[in-house]
Amino acid sequence: MTPTFLPHQALDLVGVLEASLPSSAEIKGRQRLLALRDQAISAGAQVLIVLWQNLEWTLLAVQPPADVVISDARELIPNLLRNPEALQQVQQRARRGYHLQWLTLARPVTTQH
Repeated sequence: MTPTFLPHQALDLVGVLEASLPSSAEIKGRQRLLALRDQAISAGAQVLIVLWQNLEWTLLAVQPPADVVISDARELIPNLLRNPEALQQVQQRARRGYHLQWLTLARPVTTQH
């Protein structure tokens, strides 16, 4: 099942369009999630929100290799889709309540003959 990827800025809209006032627990949870996102970005990660059709979700912080410059986290989506096993692990962890996950991308080691 292919997930939907959203830019991390979508978090800034959560709760903005609600008709009722959010509870204090919802406000604290949102603030905590925003702080985690900001912490990941300040550590040099690219952050995406990953949603599956059954509404499981995770905030995915992707650390690219040091020599790779990424201007928009959405540039990483094709690489993520090429690794369905990793996405499946991310989804399984989201089911267990791990909604902030780090993924470090590395270049494959090449051997010279």
